[in-house]
Amino acid sequence: MAHKTLAIIAVLSLIGVLFLVYLGMTFEPPEATRTVEIERPVPRPVTPVTTPAPVDPVDAEPIAVQEVEPVPEPAVSEPEPEQPDVEPLPPLNDSDSAVIARLASVEMGASLLRLLTPDDIIRKFVVFTYNASQGELPQVDYPLRGVEGDLVVTEIDTNLYQMQPATHRRFDTLIDTLVALEPGQAMSVYRALRPLFQEAYAELGLGSENFDEVLVRAIDQVMAADTASGPFQLIKPSVMYLYAEGRIEDMSPVEKQLLRLGPENTEKLKGRLPAYRERLQAGL
Repeated sequence: MAHKTLAIIAVLSLIGVLFLVYLGMTFEPPEATRTVEIERPVPRPVTPVTTPAPVDPVDAEPIAVQEVEPVPEPAVSEPEPEQPDVEPLPPLNDSDSAVIARLASVEMGASLLRLLTPDDIIRKFVVFTYNASQGELPQVDYPLRGVEGDLVVTEIDTNLYQMQPATHRRFDTLIDTLVALEPGQAMSVYRALRPLFQEAYAELGLGSENFDEVLVRAIDQVMAADTASGPFQLIKPSVMYLYAEGRIEDMSPVEKQLLRLGPENTEKLKGRLPAYRERLQAGL
């Protein structure tokens, strides 16, 4: 392509030269041409321009330079970071709808809502947690609905019974739901509603302790709970069953509740709780 372009330019240049030669050979001056003499112009007097002598920089007087203070640039204020819109919390007495709405937005939240009591959720949770942190369990007002079914036993002698594995399976749905909850999502719900949990804890008149610490102690009670291998023998001196072995009956209510959950459910629960404890500890 480059060679072709150069060839075209050469041809055009040659044509231009030949055209100029042709004009020079064929040019004829006009017939009426005459020569006109122009008078020589009279020269004007020239005034000489005197160039000033250069000034020796040593002899030159110093020129005072007035210092000009720099004009300060206007301060540019950095824009304040936008604060995320925080939804105001409802009063504690009207907090159930806020709890339900937030739990419904997380994975497995709908399953958990089917297990929770529908009223006074935060207060019941606080009372349950405080009792669990002491190794106790409240007698009434649990935050969870009652588990369906009765204690499944087999009578092996007069007023002597043996707990059956079917007793443990009554808690499978509850434990599977709690374990399936993603700790990060569950803790985000708790953090958003934490002032209400703290308010409910203050109502108990137990001081101004951080409720996070109460939760950590409750988790520690479960993690440190003694576990015994079954099968467990029971007696029924009245309307309630008691463990026939004194060592087991003397365990804390939390420990005996874990025995009713069964070894598999207890293992699942203990495997999930450290993730919650870690997040609570990070916030303390």
